[in-house]
Order: sequence, then structure tokens, then C-alpha cells
Amino acid sequence: MARERLGRDRIIRDRTEIRETLRTGKAVRTEFFTLRYRLGDGPPGVAFLAGKKVGRAVRRNRARRVLREAFRTSHIDVRGVAALIFIARERAAGADYHEVKRSVEAALRDAADRAG
Repeated sequence: MARERLGRDRIIRDRTEIRETLRTGKAVRTEFFTLRYRLGDGPPGVAFLAGKKVGRAVRRNRARRVLREAFRTSHIDVRGVAALIFIARERAAGADYHEVKRSVEAALRDAADRAG
């Protein structure tokens, strides 16, 4: 079985695109993260953020890593979405991976439904 990847071309690195999505994008809130997304074409660009409220660097990195893996292994079709930004909450760093994955899939389904 081939290994699934989240390619480098899908990661949003442009700060202006992140700011624009955070400012104008729609939100889906869960107990582990907030998903901000912007409607548009193509496979969506993705960013994973964790602020200082999540904790020190180790906890922030773990929160981002768990969110990234949950997104990478989900198979929800998000056509009609141009950008996805996952903003970790404090609970994401200490949460069980499977709980976070269920939450990610539910948020992606919600975003896909709103996108049409």
C-alpha cells in the first residue's frame, strides 16, 4: 500500500494568504481546533497553527502534528474550498488521536457541505 502524503505544494506558506483566510474565511469550531476556510477552486492549501495559549513549544508542536496527521489520513472530499487553516486549541495537545481525527473529519464534512 502506498504511503499517503501531504505534499509540500499543499502547505500554505504565504502569510498574506493565511491572513486573508483568517480575516474573510468561514469558521467551524470544535473542542480541539478552529477550522477557518475560504471557498475557491482546486485542491485546498492547508496550514496548521498553534498559539502560545496551547502551551510551550513541545505542546504546540504536538498539537500541530496530531492535526496534520488527522487531516492527512482523512478521505473527505473538500472540493470548492481554496484554503484550510487549522488553529489548535489547548485540548488538542493532550487529546487522543482518534478523537481529533473524528473531529477533523466532521469539520471537513461541514466545510464541504457549505461549499456545495
